[in-house]
Amino acid sequence: MTSENAKRFFENYIGEKSYEFITLAQSGSARVNFVAKSDNKKYIITYNENLPENESFFYFSEIFSQLNLNTPTIFNISDDRKIYIQEFLGGNTLSEIISKEGLSENVKSLVKQTLEKLFQLQIQTQGKIDFNKTFEYESYDELPVIHDLYYFKNFVADVLELEYHKSTLLKEFKNIVNLIENLKPKGLMIRDFQARNLMVNENNDVSFIDYQSAMKGPLMYDVISFLFQAKANFPEDFKNEMLEFYIQQFENKETQLQLKDSVKPIQLMRFLQVLGAYGFRGLIQRKQHFIASIEKGIENITEFAQTWENMKDYPELEKVIQQLSLDKTKLKIDEILKT
Repeated sequence: MTSENAKRFFENYIGEKSYEFITLAQSGSARVNFVAKSDNKKYIITYNENLPENESFFYFSEIFSQLNLNTPTIFNISDDRKIYIQEFLGGNTLSEIISKEGLSENVKSLVKQTLEKLFQLQIQTQGKIDFNKTFEYESYDELPVIHDLYYFKNFVADVLELEYHKSTLLKEFKNIVNLIENLKPKGLMIRDFQARNLMVNENNDVSFIDYQSAMKGPLMYDVISFLFQAKANFPEDFKNEMLEFYIQQFENKETQLQLKDSVKPIQLMRFLQVLGAYGFRGLIQRKQHFIASIEKGIENITEFAQTWENMKDYPELEKVIQQLSLDKTKLKIDEILKT
């Protein structure tokens, strides 16, 4: 019925039958996307019953279109605000291209272009966003940071029955909240800025999609989210080179220092949040994409904890992370996935 309704809405908009109408695979979201073709032009049609999420996407899309940023134009919205027609921005995600080519010269160029366009989006949206119109959170402050930390605790540490002293770990979480809240510079943070949410067209132009959860937050968050994602598995020297490339786009030396200081704290948060998502979507919901990423997610946070000198300030969390790579934890993961 969802497909029929979406197809009828699309065909009413274009005033003719569509040549193609294909349902795209879903990942972690409840949204259903379709690609439709008519008169040699492609469109994306989205069905989503979450109206606040839709309204946030419409709001950001309008602002981004006014600023001529690399995001989809919204052509039409149904009366009930559940179906909308978007511009088709390419046949491949950057994630698909990375999986196919590895770290080719083409991929390096696309990563660089992505960081340049992210910088432009962050700069051009300064002072132009009403953060009261965001979807779940206005700002990446205490509530979402605590949520992300508990995501890790509940769906990784507790599900895998790792040992920790409860009040000590929760006190360390409060200190991490304080650390993250004070990071600068702040601006628009897309939040789920990953290669699978970046479209690449036949001219190798990169476009951003899935920004409905954007909020105010540290500018470095999206850079870390993009460069350090588990599936891309970029080499360490390339990540560091791209980090420096992004930071050098800011002319102000103090801002450059603030960005450098925020790298490690954001890495800690992002690795914990992502592993929490792998735990929920993989160990609980059994979604294959997330199950396949658990091992790399554990590797990322383990290596980080071994090399970040400030990890000593969070000894209980460090103890939890150290248990992730033990043989008995791997056996526990296998046991959960077999049931």
